[in-house]
Amino acid sequence: MVRRCEFCDSPVPADATICPICREEIAEETLERILPMLKKPEAKEVRFMGTGERIWGVIRRPAVAYRDIGQRPDYIGPFIVILINAAIIAGLFLSLSSKVTASVVVNATTMETVNTNVLLSPYGGHFYILALIGILPSVMLGIIYLIIGTAFAHFAFRLAGGTGGKMKTLSIVGYSMLPVILVRLLAIVIILVVIPEYPTIVNFSDPGALVAITPDIVNFAYTSNVWWIIDIITTGSFLWTGFLLIFGIREAHDTSTSWATVVAILCTIVLVWTFWQVH
Repeated sequence: MVRRCEFCDSPVPADATICPICREEIAEETLERILPMLKKPEAKEVRFMGTGERIWGVIRRPAVAYRDIGQRPDYIGPFIVILINAAIIAGLFLSLSSKVTASVVVNATTMETVNTNVLLSPYGGHFYILALIGILPSVMLGIIYLIIGTAFAHFAFRLAGGTGGKMKTLSIVGYSMLPVILVRLLAIVIILVVIPEYPTIVNFSDPGALVAITPDIVNFAYTSNVWWIIDIITTGSFLWTGFLLIFGIREAHDTSTSWATVVAILCTIVLVWTFWQVH
């Protein structure tokens, strides 16, 4: 828009204080016109992420997701991660159980039997009930690990000069465990595809038989070469978690990338060491 003199309506430069045509002072008019242009524009409305967006964002765009987590830390997301992890552990047990065969009577007259997948047999309900019962201790264990991990990580963040509170640390640690969940999903696929069947002659009609055979199933899996592969990729998931922690520490705790990397490496070493010791 061309500026004009209010007295003679002649075009004048934007920074002029006197009209070059009529020589009238127009400084006040110039100030009124320039000030609106110098006014700082209003900040754009910030769109916060939901829990689902954060879970997906931590994997796809960690810097953006952790920046949002740092602005609004929460405990709902980490708790959902713990629930998902507990459900996947139940899935691991069922996938191992699917490798167990049971002898089922198909002809009551001739007492003819056939070997079938125990989960598809009349005794399969016992395994599903045991898997559901196991979810609760898995959730409790996940909460304990989250609290311990948060305490250690928060101490490390403070040493690195982090400014965030404990709630931020809890959110960062909780969301950063997502790679472990993804790897355990992969472990279920590996078990279903690679581990051979585990034949048994146990009479599953006896309720106590399930309790007796469960340790044998677990030992059978642990002593197989396939489980060693699962252990290796699980260790890889902890390295992925450490990589995510770099973004979490930097964005949510306002530290440099170098310090965030050092702290993330320390946390990863503790994670890997704890896993192999407990394992």
